[in-house]
Amino acid sequence: MAQSSIAKTASRLRWAVWIVWGCTIALYILGRIGLDLGAIKVASRSELNEHAAPWWTADVVVLLLTVALYQLSRMLGAVAAGDHFSLRVSGAFRSFALWLLILALFSIAAPILAALFSGPNSGHRYELKFELHDLLTIGVTLILFLVARLLERARGIEEEMREIV
Repeated sequence: MAQSSIAKTASRLRWAVWIVWGCTIALYILGRIGLDLGAIKVASRSELNEHAAPWWTADVVVLLLTVALYQLSRMLGAVAAGDHFSLRVSGAFRSFALWLLILALFSIAAPILAALFSGPNSGHRYELKFELHDLLTIGVTLILFLVARLLERARGIEEEMREIV
């Protein structure tokens, strides 16, 4: 009974991730196009620092987040299929945490990369700023790595229990 409940929840979460992410991607693309529907204007921009960051930084952030959410979807799909402590689940979960960590580190490094790629006469300053949400994201991803290790340990315990029975 509990396993079917976990599988249903994982399946619903997987659908929710894809629906929300699909809407987010659609709005981002509409914002990049600059859609104007009269009273509603959809716009996207990057605010990695107080100066407007180049367009490519926001695109890279969206790409990294897409890869991370794909890994989360893989994990939820495996849990929905009945794998709770398999290598597939822990590997996808670890990959999700890794891509989130890369995303957080990129968010910190993007202003410096933007200044480097813009050339010496562009007037950009080199900044290394740590914002609270970046530091929180890094902290959460490190905790997710711990949870991935716990999943691997649970898989080991489950295998030991099968051998005993």
